[in-house]
Amino acid sequence: MAEPGPPVTINELIKLTNVGIPQDQVTWSRVTLSSDRWIAIRHGKKKEDGSKCMVTVLSLKDGSISYAGQTSADSVLMNPSKPIIALKAEQRFEIFNVETKLMLTKTKIHDPVCYWTWLNSDIIAIVTDTAVFHWSLFKTKDSQPEKVFLRHSRLAFSEITSYKADNSMRWFAITGLTPEEDRISGLTQLYNMDEDITQVIACHAICFDTYKFAGNSCPSTVFCVGSRDIGNYGKVHVIELGPYKAGNFAPRNTYDQIHFGKDSEHYDFPVALHVSGEYGLVFMLTKYGCLFLCDMDTATCLCSMRVSEDIIFTSTINTETQGFIGVTRRGQVLAVDIKKDTLIKFVRDTAKKGNQADRLERAIVTINEPGSSSQIP
Repeated sequence: MAEPGPPVTINELIKLTNVGIPQDQVTWSRVTLSSDRWIAIRHGKKKEDGSKCMVTVLSLKDGSISYAGQTSADSVLMNPSKPIIALKAEQRFEIFNVETKLMLTKTKIHDPVCYWTWLNSDIIAIVTDTAVFHWSLFKTKDSQPEKVFLRHSRLAFSEITSYKADNSMRWFAITGLTPEEDRISGLTQLYNMDEDITQVIACHAICFDTYKFAGNSCPSTVFCVGSRDIGNYGKVHVIELGPYKAGNFAPRNTYDQIHFGKDSEHYDFPVALHVSGEYGLVFMLTKYGCLFLCDMDTATCLCSMRVSEDIIFTSTINTETQGFIGVTRRGQVLAVDIKKDTLIKFVRDTAKKGNQADRLERAIVTINEPGSSSQIP
């Protein structure tokens, strides 16, 4: 009997070229995915010829157009949960309600901006060459960005690709990539607000999340890290951050080695990590469309597979299915989800990970219990 294939399904939600987006404009700077609700695309002519670009916002639920209009902005981001769009034109920022078409607020930064993102539904983070600012949009009527901490000098020559915070807004992390002769190197600056301490670690992608480890009485803040070392190997780390909570085991710091394998993947590296808290899984996605599926409790890599033949340049957790959504350079918006009917059998019989299979079995029983809020199919 043939061994079962990897326990995931891959479905195309939207093809951006089918809704008028030129394929050469399906890029990291033009297509943004702040959550699993909307995808925002800046497309059309460039401002150099005096024409404005178009902004199209699509609903990821059904592919319908939620907003369409012209703009002179060079970057657009939809709010993760509210019908609010943020527009950036060099150092100027404007925030609009897409339903009422009214401007909510605006501001300007004095220094050139190298990265910006929604940290949550209320805060926009702005990264310059020297510092990180948080703009709390709804704290006061005319709130302005406030400096939070300085960038570390080791990231001075990196292209900033990510800035993330934990739910408590006590831990922050900037990630930058630097091309080298035979690989792409990554550095992340981890900053703790309580202690005002910065640490720089070598890695390519990170995420924060909240997770209740087996045997613990309280959920923990976790820091997940993906890296590619010299050669064909890398690591996935799962680190429990402080402060320690009474009733829990000692804070965990676990990792597992991953194997990139083929010579064609020589320049591949992790670009995103997402946590399925209900399954207790880490999805580590690489630039060239490989997925490493890892166990949260032990960081053990359960399996790896290719989910796209094209570069996946942006992705987000799918809160409804506990999988993830990614966008490829060909304009495919893909939904990658767990096949829970085969997951346990695959982990137990193919991956030979009995302890992890037992934990997953308990998690899925909990998900299926009457009254569970999960919508996993």
